[in-house]
Amino acid sequence: MLPVLASLALVGGSNSTPSLEIARVPEGTPRPVIDGALDDVAWTHAARIDDLRQSEPAAGSAASERTIVRLLYDSDSFFLALECFDREPHLIRDTQMKRDANLDPDDRVEILLDTFCDRRNAFWFQIGPAGSLGDALVAKNGGSFNKQWNGIWYGEARITDAGWQAELEIPMATLNFDPNGSKWGFNLRRHIRRRGEEARWASPDPKVEFFWLSDAGTLEGFEGLRQGLGLDVTPFVGLSYERDRSDSDLFGDGGLDLFYKLSPSTKLALSLHTDFAETEVDERVVNLSRFPLFFPEKRDFFLEDSGVFHFGPSESFGSSSDVIPFFSRRIGIDSSGAEVPLLGAVKLTGQSDGLSFGVLDAATESSGALDDQNLFVGRVSKNVLEHSDVGVVWTNGDPSGGGDANTVGVDANWRTNEFLGDDNLRVSTYWLRTDAADSEGADSYHLGASYPQDEMQLKASATVVEDAFDPKLGFVPRTGIKKYAGQGFWTPRMHSWIRQLELGAAATLVEDTGNATESVALDLRPIGVELESGDEASLRLLHFREVLDAPFGIDDDVTIPAGGYTYQRGGVVLETSDKRPVDITATYFVGEFFDGTSEDIELELAWRPSRFGTFGVGYERNDVSLPGGDFTVHVGRVRANWQFTPWIAWSNFVQYDNDSDELGLNSRLWWIFQPGNEFFLVLNQGWDADPDWRFAPRSTQVAFKVGYTLRF
Repeated sequence: MLPVLASLALVGGSNSTPSLEIARVPEGTPRPVIDGALDDVAWTHAARIDDLRQSEPAAGSAASERTIVRLLYDSDSFFLALECFDREPHLIRDTQMKRDANLDPDDRVEILLDTFCDRRNAFWFQIGPAGSLGDALVAKNGGSFNKQWNGIWYGEARITDAGWQAELEIPMATLNFDPNGSKWGFNLRRHIRRRGEEARWASPDPKVEFFWLSDAGTLEGFEGLRQGLGLDVTPFVGLSYERDRSDSDLFGDGGLDLFYKLSPSTKLALSLHTDFAETEVDERVVNLSRFPLFFPEKRDFFLEDSGVFHFGPSESFGSSSDVIPFFSRRIGIDSSGAEVPLLGAVKLTGQSDGLSFGVLDAATESSGALDDQNLFVGRVSKNVLEHSDVGVVWTNGDPSGGGDANTVGVDANWRTNEFLGDDNLRVSTYWLRTDAADSEGADSYHLGASYPQDEMQLKASATVVEDAFDPKLGFVPRTGIKKYAGQGFWTPRMHSWIRQLELGAAATLVEDTGNATESVALDLRPIGVELESGDEASLRLLHFREVLDAPFGIDDDVTIPAGGYTYQRGGVVLETSDKRPVDITATYFVGEFFDGTSEDIELELAWRPSRFGTFGVGYERNDVSLPGGDFTVHVGRVRANWQFTPWIAWSNFVQYDNDSDELGLNSRLWWIFQPGNEFFLVLNQGWDADPDWRFAPRSTQVAFKVGYTLRF
């Protein structure tokens, strides 16, 4: 396979990207004070960028507002100053202050730091005019984006009469880098939300995604970087109170997280008596399909450097969760979603000379009928050609206590932005094998390709999952299948009050291993419109074929008999622009459903009256009528979040569904009294609802936790 990829990589020319000589804080000059004022003498010596170009809406044109970026470094930190000029500063969108808030509704600036200059992995940082800070780890040339990562860094922003401005300091101790390297990959983009404008330093071509590090610019001239000892120690203590209908308990807890950089590119992480009391609850979903739902990992320890463990396609070829050989959520959570005590975990990650690796070992305590377990995963990936990689993965252990279990696999991902000249092409393949004490060995393999351009997107893939394939530390919703998926969309730009159209289709065929049809899904989108205002609307026409080899219990008292079912549905999706204080998303689908009908409605409303408060309401209804019986599913959600400062936030999330008849509240106060030093106070309260809408307390949990990072 690799000789073929090598020959393809020679097709076409190369894209030029900008470079800049980074400036060092002069000897004897005080380092910038991060207060958002931009009045430090050091900034007069900084390297400067002031030529951002639009990628949206007028690709390649000068930005509508001037932006001046100043860049500095010293041995211990990377510094960046922003002057975002705006002739109408009263129209700047600044509704978010909370750490790691979704800043899509706001003006903002984002940066990428590819500290190894390997054009595949980077640190991502963003700041908004209200002071919200966000960060993430980017891997696989943008294919993996870990927003849950929280680094220790500093930033302040303020709105002025001329626009808004900000200062950032990112300590070298927060980053991984090659101490002998003098170049970092770098890109920056500014969003002016009310205009739907995005302006970048490098690669303003709209067919190039911002997170494609292969098209980032370069900062040159780094030298003499240091990380100190490279040791972060975060002890934490907590106190929890739990009560259910018959019992209550009060207990204290404590533990330790340790992060030690054995070198600037290799990090050891250790967690003892790991606690996840502050983790946000999952969004409630009622499953009307035959297959298990996928819920993402949210726990910080497992999300740290999780991109190293990413396996397979760096883009979604069909379903992104068809086969996942390592899914960290299997650790410390049983099949019912209950927490299994985690004694500790150790993780070693690193990258050097184009090689990235990760090793994770976790030990869980016995819980109920489940014995204590030791669970292991190892992953190695090697960069090949210009933007491609090959790798292997191995997992060992069964979190359900079923005995010894192994999963091994090999993957290869080829990427080029120079196919047939300057087009993008992605090809991905993998092979996996599982072997467990309670099942025979079985394989899964995959081949996929995508052709993502600005006005044309094409994808195709084939995946095989054998009957006995069972990754005990992974996720696979469906076995014993051959799945073929493809899609094609044309998205022409109209350069008028209509910004872009979308026309196309997506199709999926699933067969069993004997080539008999199990499922067919066809999604036709005859018209979709994105207006210059940012509002969007689309029409959807759906065709399904489902073959059930056994009855399917879709509701407590409703069963769909075995047999073949062909049905059609239609719907519309409407979404108003989130640049407004209130935005609404509405979907409506109606039509046949197996041997009956269903009407599905979903509404989401978000209200952002100011930077101090954001609120949201969501509602889903599935009204199903089948020969075996009728039922209606209701799911409701309410969010009320207050941000007192960029460092103090109080979030509240209320959910109800009539399937469980439970009302749940997750309330969390989060105070960052210094980056890396945090306080949490969390309340989880559940109530049972009767048919008369009377609520009785079901369970109560109150947790207090404080962690303090000591950096050496």
